[in-house]
Amino acid sequence: MLKFHQPNFRNSRSMLLRTGLVAATLLLAAGPALSQQAAPGAMADPNQVMQQIQSMQAEMQQINQRLAGIQEETLQANPELAEQRDELMATIDSGMQESGHDPESSREKIEQLQSELQAQDLAPEQAQALEQELRETYGSLEQAQAQVMQQPEVQQQLTSLNEAMLPAMEAQNPQTEALIARLQRTQQEYQAMVQQVMQGQQGQQDQQGQAAPDQ
Repeated sequence: MLKFHQPNFRNSRSMLLRTGLVAATLLLAAGPALSQQAAPGAMADPNQVMQQIQSMQAEMQQINQRLAGIQEETLQANPELAEQRDELMATIDSGMQESGHDPESSREKIEQLQSELQAQDLAPEQAQALEQELRETYGSLEQAQAQVMQQPEVQQQLTSLNEAMLPAMEAQNPQTEALIARLQRTQQEYQAMVQQVMQGQQGQQDQQGQAAPDQ
């Protein structure tokens, strides 16, 4: 069965939340296009598909990093946007705390795990255990943040920030629009490819289940 690798994690509270805001900004910019995927064709060679998926993951990560950099430059050049961003971050943190999640402790844990992973003398088993704990900690934090961001008052703040952020980013760097369009295309291709893999795996499981009684 094919497994999907998690993207590299970033250590620092500002990067984590900034990346989340970039993703939310691009999601609103993308609109319904991301959900309109063409039906995948026949399952290709699994190794080739996995290489394509990993390549798309790397490309999306690279574009996201470039957009995050443009966003940071935009925030530095527009103090009023930075203040609006900080207010949103505070609202999200408060919402996570109210739901029983300690975001600051989770971020500190992520930084600690990332630091431990930098050790040169780590045994493969230790590195695997640390990576698993890092994925779980990051996933828990990301899930808690996503839940809070569904709240109407948070959505209102996010929409207001996005409406001001996107034009400001484009004014800061004219490549912003092209980068967003490129990211959207890659996201569509990636989602279609993952859907193809999942359907192929489900088909194999169904065939195995049907063949089992005959054995």
